[in-house]
Amino acid sequence: MLVEAAFNRKDTKMKTLEVARVHAEVLKHLIRTEHELNVIDEKIYLRLAKDLVEISKMINGWISYAMKS
Repeated sequence: MLVEAAFNRKDTKMKTLEVARVHAEVLKHLIRTEHELNVIDEKIYLRLAKDLVEISKMINGWISYAMKS
């Protein structure tokens, strides 16, 4: 989805980024639920959660930048 956003025209880029942001949030909730149900262990959960937080920050930064230009 993010690769698609990189190649989209300016007028369609925001829509793709918004969808990517929603997908990242859904993935965060799924990973948290898996951890709470003991499907994945603590070590894997912490690594995935950290990576997803970083991805979310990047997407939000890209959205902020796109809104300014």
